[in-house]
Amino acid sequence: MKKILFFIALLTQTLLYGQSVPNGGFENWTSATYDYPQGYVQNSNPEAFFKCNAPFNCVKTTDFYHGAYAIQLTTHTTATDTCFGYIVNATSTNGNPLTWTGGIPYNQMATGMKGYYKSNIMPGDSGGVLAVFRAAGSPVGFYSYKFAGTHNTYTSFSFTFSPPLFTTPDTVIFAAISSDALNNYAVNGSMLQLDSVSFTAASQPAAFNGDFEQWLSQTINTPNSWYISGGHGQGFNRTTDAYAGTYAMELQTYLGDNNGNPAAQAGQVGTGYCSGNGPSCTWQGGYPFSNQLDTLSFWYKYAPSGSDSAQVNLTFKYNGNIVSGTNKNIYTPASTYQYAELPFNMGSPVDTVIIQLQSSSWNDTALSFIGSDFKVDNIAFKSQLTGINNSLSNSIQTGFTYPNPVHNVLNVIVDKNSISEIRLAIYDITGRIVKEKLLHLAGNIEHLDVSGLQPGIYVSELSGAAGVFRSRFVKE
Repeated sequence: MKKILFFIALLTQTLLYGQSVPNGGFENWTSATYDYPQGYVQNSNPEAFFKCNAPFNCVKTTDFYHGAYAIQLTTHTTATDTCFGYIVNATSTNGNPLTWTGGIPYNQMATGMKGYYKSNIMPGDSGGVLAVFRAAGSPVGFYSYKFAGTHNTYTSFSFTFSPPLFTTPDTVIFAAISSDALNNYAVNGSMLQLDSVSFTAASQPAAFNGDFEQWLSQTINTPNSWYISGGHGQGFNRTTDAYAGTYAMELQTYLGDNNGNPAAQAGQVGTGYCSGNGPSCTWQGGYPFSNQLDTLSFWYKYAPSGSDSAQVNLTFKYNGNIVSGTNKNIYTPASTYQYAELPFNMGSPVDTVIIQLQSSSWNDTALSFIGSDFKVDNIAFKSQLTGINNSLSNSIQTGFTYPNPVHNVLNVIVDKNSISEIRLAIYDITGRIVKEKLLHLAGNIEHLDVSGLQPGIYVSELSGAAGVFRSRFVKE
C-alpha cells in the first residue's frame, strides 16, 4: 500500500511540475515531413513551416518536362512575414550572393544556362535563377535570370553569361526562387516551376541535380505552446537527453547574420516573441499569469563555446503593456542536469508572462560562441508546484470524475459558476496529454470515452479562466 501511495504522489508531482508552464516539460511536439531536392539542404520549407505557418513551398511535382519530377516554388506572405519559395546549394546565404560560401565542385568554363519552366508570377513580381562561380574562395562570375508572367505549359529559357567567365572556377553555387528576393519584394502566390536546368557549352556538375530527379526527406519538429525565434527553424532541437519524460529542449548557437556580416546567432524559443527589429520590437504572445512574487524553476545542461553564457528571460505585461522583466545568465558548464531558480518580485500588477530561453546572451555575437549548447527541461513556477496560485480563485468550486476505477466512460461533473469554457486534459504517467477536450458544460455531465487508454493511473485536469481542478483515476 505504501508503494502505491508513493507512486501516486510521485505521479502527481511530475504532472504538476511538467505542466505548470504550457508544455514546460517539452513532451508535446508537432512534426511534419517534407521532400527536398538532393544537394539543396538550404530550402524554403522550414521557413514556410516555422515563420509563415503555411504549406511547404518547395515541393516535388510529377508535372515534369522530362524524367519523373520537377520542382515547384511558391511565395507565401502573411500580414507580417514573407516566405519566398527557394532552393540554394550554398552553406551560408547571408547578405550579398557574392559573399555566399559552399556550393559544389565545378571546373568547367560554362557559357550560359538553359532549362524549362512554368510560372504564375504575380504582377510586379519576378522569379529567378542565379549562379555564382568561385575560384580559390573568391567570386569569378555572378549571373542571374528573371521570370515573369504566366506560362501554363513548359517554356524553354536560356541566357548567356555576360561578361563571360575570365578564369576557370573550382566551385559553383546555384539558386532558384519564386519572387524577387534580391530586392526584398514578393507577392503572395507567385509560382515558379523548373525542370531540366543545365549549364551550356560544358559538362554538368556531378552534384547539380538540375533535372530534379533526386529527392530526400526531412522531418522537422516544433514544440507546442512555444515560438521559434528567427523563423528558419535553426538553433533548436527536440532531444531525448531529458531530465524527465521523453524529450527536452536543446538550443544551439549557430552561424547567423548581422546586417550582412557573419555573426553568432543564439538558438531561441519562447512562450511569446518580439515582433519588429531591434529595441523597438513589440512583445507578442505570452500566457495569463498574475503572481507578483514567485520563482521560476528549471533543470538544465550547458556546454558553452568560449566564454559564452546562456540566458533565461521573463517579460511581464499588464493590460498589453510591458511592466518589467528579469533574467538569469548561466555561465558555468554543466554536463549533467542542474537545478536552477529565477526569483522575482514585480511590485506592481501583472497579467501576462513571457518566458524566453536562449543558448547565448543578447550581445554574444562573436563567431567564437558558435556551438554553445543549452538543454532545458521541466520549467515551472514554484507557486504552481506547491498548488498555490494567486491568479486562481475558487470559481470552479466542485469538479470531479467518476467512476474510479473506470472501464470505458469517464463522467465529468463541474459547477461552472458562469465560466464560459473549461478545458479537460487527461495526463498519463509521463505527464503527456493523452486526451484533450474543450467543454461547454453549464452544470451538466460530460461523458468522455476512455476505452482506448491503456490500463494504468491517470490525472484529469479541468482548467478555466478562473481555476484548475485535478483528480486521479485508474483505468482498468
